[in-house]
Amino acid sequence: MSKAFERSVFTTGEYVEQFHPEDTENPFHRIYEQKRVEVVAAARALLGDHPAARVLDVGGGMGRIAVPLAASYDVTLCDVSDSMLALAREAAERADVETRLTTQLVDASKPLPYDDASFDLLVCLDLLVHLPDPLAAVREMRRVLKPTGVAIIDNSNSIPLWTLWYPQYVGRRPSRWLRTWRAGGVLPEWAGIVHHHTRAEFMRMLEQAGFVVQEERYYGPSICPKWNLAVVRGRETTGS
Repeated sequence: MSKAFERSVFTTGEYVEQFHPEDTENPFHRIYEQKRVEVVAAARALLGDHPAARVLDVGGGMGRIAVPLAASYDVTLCDVSDSMLALAREAAERADVETRLTTQLVDASKPLPYDDASFDLLVCLDLLVHLPDPLAAVREMRRVLKPTGVAIIDNSNSIPLWTLWYPQYVGRRPSRWLRTWRAGGVLPEWAGIVHHHTRAEFMRMLEQAGFVVQEERYYGPSICPKWNLAVVRGRETTGS
């Protein structure tokens, strides 16, 4: 029987041992990499040649997005795990971008420690599912973003059909499949501390936080993606 995790797994460093997106044994490694490459490219396209642009990566862990962007912009990477941030600092040093990357220990389930309208671009990937009140967190993201700023945010889909394309994710035992499907694609050991959302719930969350969706992308099977991703702007900047 798999160990049931508690929320402290994200702060103790234990999650570092669980999260290996680039490991070829990870059933999602291809779409993790696709998402990473496309998000970095989208961020650069949105910011253009503006080296003074400020980027905030919320819950960005080991810096898979933050470190590449720090080659061109001033990036603040915040995460609840100091172990993850240490990995990001090491990656930044290897890439020779450490002077443009600021790391900060931050719990995104609480108000973000940044002034209103501080950032030109915000990235939040693979985080909302870990938060007890994701709407409050998205509202905080809206607050710290400049009026003309853009955010790239994603969500894991709670319609669990996508698990059929990744049987290695669940395993062989029928009981695990049943419990995972009942939990909206969340494995039994993560139940209670991870919560996926439907696309409609995700869109409603963004709208309630004051965002307007400019673009959507999907990762995983087209009939039922694993991830929904949205590029969003503040409502008052869109004319809507």
